[in-house]
Amino acid sequence: MNMPTILIVDDEADARRSLLKLLRRDFTCEFMEAKDGKEAVEFVNHNPCDIMILDIKLPGKGGIAVIKEAKAANPAIDILVLSGWVSDDVADEALMAGAADYAVKPVDFKVIKLKLSAILDKRGQKVSKT
Repeated sequence: MNMPTILIVDDEADARRSLLKLLRRDFTCEFMEAKDGKEAVEFVNHNPCDIMILDIKLPGKGGIAVIKEAKAANPAIDILVLSGWVSDDVADEALMAGAADYAVKPVDFKVIKLKLSAILDKRGQKVSKT
């Protein structure tokens, strides 16, 4: 089995680094980073990518557009949306656009770990270190 590639998309470098550090501790995956929606879509268009962890609020190309474009380029990609907005409308819009799941910021790492584990299990890519 190939190691899954997970793209972390957030315009806040500290948020990306923190999430990356925590995920590397518990998952054996290849992790990549993108600082905005444009960079994320370019990555998916030119590289294999299994899962995207996406901040919904991004400068320039917003999260919903990223979901739609990423799914058009790679229908098999699973997208876990993170949002600081506690809104059923935002969650519903993200899920209708093709996101696999949704979590609220500030990130509770236990929740992210459970959601990411569920996505990987569904894909048949069990890679948890614990």
